[in-house]
Amino acid sequence: MFRYLKIFSWFLFTFAIVGIIALLAGMEPTVTTARKALGLMAMQVGVSSLILIGFRLNKAEQLPTKALLYGGWALIFVLVVVGQVWLNV
Repeated sequence: MFRYLKIFSWFLFTFAIVGIIALLAGMEPTVTTARKALGLMAMQVGVSSLILIGFRLNKAEQLPTKALLYGGWALIFVLVVVGQVWLNV
């Protein structure tokens, strides 16, 4: 699960950056407004950055592996729930 968290957090980060660039380049989302999508992408960058910083702290032995594993997946779960609520309101 630890390895999957690292791969998934890199995907989150990469897709959020690409999504922000696309929105700023003028692409319009079909599901919601551009402002909501931009906010969600910014939140996604924040969550994935926190997890990736956690991996650096874990490597420097300043953050326990279990804390990173459970905290990282919890952050992703919160991102998904908050994102769905935000897009549907």
